[in-house]
Amino acid sequence: MARMSGKKALMEMLRAEEVEYIFGNPGTSESPIMSALEGYPDIKYMLATQEGVAMGMADGYAAASGKPAFVNLHIETGLANGISLLHNAAEGGTPLVLSAGNLDIRELARGRTDLA
Repeated sequence: MARMSGKKALMEMLRAEEVEYIFGNPGTSESPIMSALEGYPDIKYMLATQEGVAMGMADGYAAASGKPAFVNLHIETGLANGISLLHNAAEGGTPLVLSAGNLDIRELARGRTDLA
């Protein structure tokens, strides 16, 4: 069986689901996704200045287009900033997928919270 990296698997899944945009505010843990985008010109990254803005952009896009929106936020505090808006999107019936970056598994014990 052929092996595939996680970033390629994510990008291939987004392409298969016809996702056109990733909304987000990247940090260091998202660099693999950002580098993978170079090989997927059909998927555009919509950069936001804050996580709440990314969630709002995605919510508005999904509501207007009827297509699911994909959001990728930074680990811990980025995710925390987006969670309340994820709740609002769910209550409104917005088709939205939220993912968050993470540290290398070897760094798991370094300053992690149990937020998620």
